[in-house]
Amino acid sequence: MAFSRLRISTLLCCALFPALLLAQSAPNPRQIISQARTAYYNLPNEGMDTFQCSVTPDWEALLQEQRKQNPAAADAAITILKQIRFVVALGSDGKIKLTHNELSGQTDQMKAALAQIYGGMEQMTSGFYETWSLFVMNPPLPPPESEYQLQTSGPVYLLGYTESTAQVATTLSKDFAVTELKVTTPEFDSVIHPEFIKTPKGLLLSGYTADYQSKDPGEATHLNVLLEYQEVDGVQMIRKLDLSGTYGGTPFVVSLAYSGCQVTKKPAVSAALTR
Repeated sequence: MAFSRLRISTLLCCALFPALLLAQSAPNPRQIISQARTAYYNLPNEGMDTFQCSVTPDWEALLQEQRKQNPAAADAAITILKQIRFVVALGSDGKIKLTHNELSGQTDQMKAALAQIYGGMEQMTSGFYETWSLFVMNPPLPPPESEYQLQTSGPVYLLGYTESTAQVATTLSKDFAVTELKVTTPEFDSVIHPEFIKTPKGLLLSGYTADYQSKDPGEATHLNVLLEYQEVDGVQMIRKLDLSGTYGGTPFVVSLAYSGCQVTKKPAVSAALTR
């Protein structure tokens, strides 16, 4: 009996000691957040100040449903749409701007249709870059010295904080990759599940799924986003962007090709100052 008790006691100690040791040696929240913020590929840290790219939609894919109903009308529309030249640019102020040329000689009906296309592209562009910039322009985490709550739950970290009127809840894997980002505001709720590729310079956003819900049920949006990159002047820039999903229950598919990208570099700055 004495031997049995000794053996059980030894087994309990062996089982509990690693857990106790892990709890005692776990880094503090500021250390975790500091490490996590440096885990992401960051365009400013790579020297980028501004960029500009030509953006070409895949009009064939965009009008595939219309083609099924009226092939001739779809062909005529695509001939006109291919004349549009979109340019997306990131300014030194960090703001994204989408511009386009104007097509002359169009009927009033076509002008109205083009206005809808321009507006849709601008809305889609601003919405996408708002999410994309969270992961490649600034670390998707609060400053280490700010107010937040960080907990360990099994294989993940659970992070919660307030930013202006938004309540943010983030789940991170132990390699600091964000696996879920929930944002709740008085105006809308959103949840994003990002995916990353590992590069020598950090985690680079390769796609995400997202759901957005405003106070208007008719504006419910579900997104599936896939990204491909190209190297331009030593930094990673988008080469192809595929978006699909639903808006207010209506499905959509959009594919954008990026070409002629130009990057403006900023003076060399210590990475420690920009993180």
